[in-house]
Amino acid sequence: MERPLPIIRATAMREAGRVGSTLRRRAGEPGPDGLVRLGPNAFARATDWAGAGTRVRYVTRVWARLARLSEPASASHVSAVALHGLAWLYGWPDTVHLTVPKSRYRSASNGLALHTRPLCPDQVKRDGPITATSIPRTVVDVALTGDVRAAVVVADSALRAGATPDELTAALPAAPGSRGRRTAELVLDLADARSGSVAESLGRVVFRELGLPEPVLQQEFVVHGRRIIVDFWFPEQGVVIEIDGRAKDTQDRYRAGRSPTEVFIDEKRRQEAVLTVPDVRRILRAEWRDLLHPELLVPRLRAAGLPCALRPGSSDRLVVG
Repeated sequence: MERPLPIIRATAMREAGRVGSTLRRRAGEPGPDGLVRLGPNAFARATDWAGAGTRVRYVTRVWARLARLSEPASASHVSAVALHGLAWLYGWPDTVHLTVPKSRYRSASNGLALHTRPLCPDQVKRDGPITATSIPRTVVDVALTGDVRAAVVVADSALRAGATPDELTAALPAAPGSRGRRTAELVLDLADARSGSVAESLGRVVFRELGLPEPVLQQEFVVHGRRIIVDFWFPEQGVVIEIDGRAKDTQDRYRAGRSPTEVFIDEKRRQEAVLTVPDVRRILRAEWRDLLHPELLVPRLRAAGLPCALRPGSSDRLVVG
């Protein structure tokens, strides 16, 4: 599981002769002695917090809340997504999600959201003092919330991490009438390890919402001996769609030491090469804003000859019929 920042416990400080109120006074103070309050009895150094990414910050909040609970509880939903290092569509929240026995349920408060769907022993993973739902169970929990877009992102990531489709299906609740089951079944049907990024997973769901034909993922073309792989290929229409995710321009593993200008020039040459393939008629490039606001994309899709059978809307339409 993902590791947290060092967590300072008020209890340990009191045992060392420090007064707990001193920690509370330091919370929010600037400078090397400042602290960030993570929850009851738990703090992190402000300097550590400032230098950490948003996932690490959230993982630290989850560890801080779980490690002090005396009752059975496992990180679940988005909290388990973070701990397992899976992809997530949205920003990381402040609320920690836990699954607890129904007998231990109480109204959610103080930064906690509690869930009570029963856990089987093989659906729990332990890491030292904390437990989290397994990767298959985590995928299904997110899918059962009804958010197809977020759930497909998590499911694709789980498959890339080594989970199998059978493992995901086995984590579905046995009762056929379980709330959200139809949505979860749809998510598992859509899940595909070939989606290489959050943007590609989201794009695949958005295209389905719009009623586009089923694309070929990660299609390979060979141009003058060079292998070129594109994100989405619609062979009947002769259209390629490439997703310009934020990571491709900002992360070193995509830039491979190139400057943003060099990345742009290389992509332009790559596009020109793909257009020499006889079956390729058009290449469209979609950005994050297009996927989050598909109405911006629809006119371009139709102009390229791709049929958009539906108006842009919610993923909820995918479970109808």
